[in-house]
Amino acid sequence: MNFEAVAAEVMRQFVLCSGGKMLETGSGVAGICGDDIPLHALKGLNEALDRAELMRVRDFYFDHGIDATLELAPWVATPMAPLLLELGFEKASEEYVMARRAEAGVPVAERLENTGEWAAVLSHAFFGELTPLGERLGHLMGQMQSAVAVGLRVEGQLAAAGQLTTYGDAALLAGDGTLAAYRGRGLQQTLIRDRMARAAADGCPWVHAEVLPGSSSHRNYERCGFQNAYSRVHFVRRFPAT
Repeated sequence: MNFEAVAAEVMRQFVLCSGGKMLETGSGVAGICGDDIPLHALKGLNEALDRAELMRVRDFYFDHGIDATLELAPWVATPMAPLLLELGFEKASEEYVMARRAEAGVPVAERLENTGEWAAVLSHAFFGELTPLGERLGHLMGQMQSAVAVGLRVEGQLAAAGQLTTYGDAALLAGDGTLAAYRGRGLQQTLIRDRMARAAADGCPWVHAEVLPGSSSHRNYERCGFQNAYSRVHFVRRFPAT
């Protein structure tokens, strides 16, 4: 399974919605999403870059005074590793790309038309409070092509929310967030199954998500039948200090 084309399109959508800057290289998209959204990375690359093209990507970020970050699938990271090390890139982290076949079901979550409400839950879930970054990120994700936000309420309070975006035959489940007071009730798992049912109803055969290894999201996606398709490695070349 290969979901890198989806990753490239997600970065493209972020750049377009944020009014940022973009550099296309091979099948990948290097994006800068603006000063208020620190999402700057090369995503979706399916083939190794040669020295000249890698330096072009690095300089794209350096010209804007920021670190060069590459999020690489293993079939790209492995052959590029010697060149990355030679040019000063370091492995910073990794994420799991988890996937499974979409399964039919009956959606139970509410479709959220108010992106501000979803953005508030996202901000509190990720940052512990309502922040300008959290609100801006939620609004941007709501503007992405084919994006559907869904949520669950507890006694009228929007307690958990998540997003579904579909690109071709692969749907991405992202933006999962549950308010601290409502965690441990299985709300994220309900949202995972809800979005999977929506993807199946739309004729999308595959669903996938990007999670941090060992996180609560990792465990919840496993409980919903997702398996690690591959690990995406993040390499960073720091912007030189002046």
